[in-house]
Amino acid sequence: MSISLGVTEYSGGRLLYRGAEADVILGDWQGLEAVFKIRKPLTYRLQVLDEAIRRQRTVHEAEMIHLARKAGVVSPFLYNVDIKSSTLVMQFVRGDRVKDLVESLSGSQLDRLFFEFGQDVAKLHHFGIMHGDLTTANVVRSNGRLVFVDFGLSVRTTRLEDHAVDLRLIKETLVGAHPDVSARALDALYRGYASVVGAARSRVVLKQLQNIERRGRYARVT
Repeated sequence: MSISLGVTEYSGGRLLYRGAEADVILGDWQGLEAVFKIRKPLTYRLQVLDEAIRRQRTVHEAEMIHLARKAGVVSPFLYNVDIKSSTLVMQFVRGDRVKDLVESLSGSQLDRLFFEFGQDVAKLHHFGIMHGDLTTANVVRSNGRLVFVDFGLSVRTTRLEDHAVDLRLIKETLVGAHPDVSARALDALYRGYASVVGAARSRVVLKQLQNIERRGRYARVT
């Protein structure tokens, strides 16, 4: 990985995703197929403030990707961090999003995938990382391994609440997008999670998840 103060250039490129704050483009980086995550200027913010926010978030995401790898979780290799243009250049991970795999898996395949998913989430949490956008769209199966992507909302935290929020998001994703297999997938995910953090910590995090869900139901009723 290199850090640059100049404008990152890429030839051609294909838009993969357009978000509220960033465009993700597939292009070429020094002969390597690469993803360019470019945080766009937002005109509703003061220019000086906007530039500072975009640069800070770019550097922060790069740090979180690096820390995830230190935690033992596979994430894209970083090729370049261009501070001036608020651009990350990363490895393009070829594979299938878990979102697109779930419905086609057999029961045993589903168990294995989500057990590993739970283990990787636990590794992040054990290392003090909250992913922040933990959905089946942000995990790719590549060459038989799970690769976690999009660390733009990740934070360093050991707070029980934050780790429970991560699990709540993946639970909501599974129940909402994959209702037919959500119960089985969640059971495997929780077992994988406990296998890393231990049964006691797992019970505490899941208890906090239940507390969050109760608060949410109460808020909707009132």
